[in-house]
Formats: sequence, structure tokens, C-alpha cells
Amino acid sequence: MESHGVLKIKYSFQEVPVEDEFEWDGGDKIGSILAYLVKKHIEDPLILAQARGGNRNTSPDINLIENGIDDVFYFECDTVEWLEIPTKWLVNV
Repeated sequence: MESHGVLKIKYSFQEVPVEDEFEWDGGDKIGSILAYLVKKHIEDPLILAQARGGNRNTSPDINLIENGIDDVFYFECDTVEWLEIPTKWLVNV
């Protein structure tokens, strides 16, 4: 089993197939992939929020599908196959 390294991913961005890879820290694969896609393709829209009497910036939930990202797969080295991230997980990142 991998502890960290490079994750290979493929997905469609605005209906164009994309293959990519990025450095993975060994944590949650799915979460790392979704965070990478948000960071790469979506400008972080900060919203003003109240917290404990003060203001702070927080990020709203992001729907990757509405931003043109769909059909996300990652390469699993243990099984040597591409595994799909369920579409329902792309809606609330």
C-alpha cells in the first residue's frame, strides 16, 4: 500500500478530457484529489461570516460539476486500475 507519492488522476474539465498527476502527502486520497481540483480550477470565493463576535473569512461549499469538472478517476496502484470518485461526492466539496 502507498504511503505517499504521486497520484495520477483523469477527469473532464468543461467536457475536455484531462490527465494529471500531483504530489500526494499520504493522507485521504479522495479528499486530496478534490482539494487539488478546487485549487487548480476554481478561484476561492471567500464569504464574510460571524464567529464568536468577530468577522472571519470562510469558504462556501463548492460544486465541482457546476464548475465544469466531472468524471473524476484516480489510478490505484495496489489494484492497477482506474477507480471513479462517485458523482455525488463532487457536489459538496
